Amino acid sequence: MESVLIAAMLAASPLAAPSEDAGAALDQRCFRLMAELAEDDDPRLSALGRVAAQYFLGRIDATAPGFDPANALEDEAPSETERASLLGQCADAMQAGGHDFRAIGQSLAPRRRPTV
Repeated sequence: MESVLIAAMLAASPLAAPSEDAGAALDQRCFRLMAELAEDDDPRLSALGRVAAQYFLGRIDATAPGFDPANALEDEAPSETERASLLGQCADAMQAGGHDFRAIGQSLAPRRRPTV
C-alpha cells in the first residue's frame, strides 16, 4: 500500500513532469486568465474564475514559491483567439489534475470485502 502512495506522489510531483517550464508557464497564463474571469459580472463565471484561479495559484506556489500574483495580473491579456485556445488548455490541465486526485483517492480507499 505504501508503495502505491509513494508512486502516486512521485507521479504527481513537479520533478516527474517532463516539461516543467512549459507547465509552469501554462499555469501562470491560466492563473492570469482565471483571475480576469473572477472579475466578470456574471456570478457563475466569476465563481468559476475564483476557484480556478486558486487552483492554478496552488500549482504555481508548489513549483515557484516566489511567484507574485500582482505581477502576473499586470501581464498583457491574451487576444480573443489566444483566449479561446488558452481556456481549452486550462480546462484540460484542471481535468487532468482531477483525474490524478481521483486515482490517488481510489488507490487509498479500502477494498470491499465480500459479504457472507
